[in-house]
Amino acid sequence: MVELSCGHTQHLRHQPPWQSRAWVMDPVQRLEKIGQPFACGWCAQGSVSDNLGD
Repeated sequence: MVELSCGHTQHLRHQPPWQSRAWVMDPVQRLEKIGQPFACGWCAQGSVSDNLGD
């Protein structure tokens, strides 16, 4: 689970239904992803979340 800069959260699983993220199973590759941009699917859909605050 990551918290994105927009305030939304995102589960990053190794076998999600529509995406392949094999890197989540490799500790070295996971470390390389820390701090890298990750597009928020909720924002792309225009969704609002309760965890965004005011």
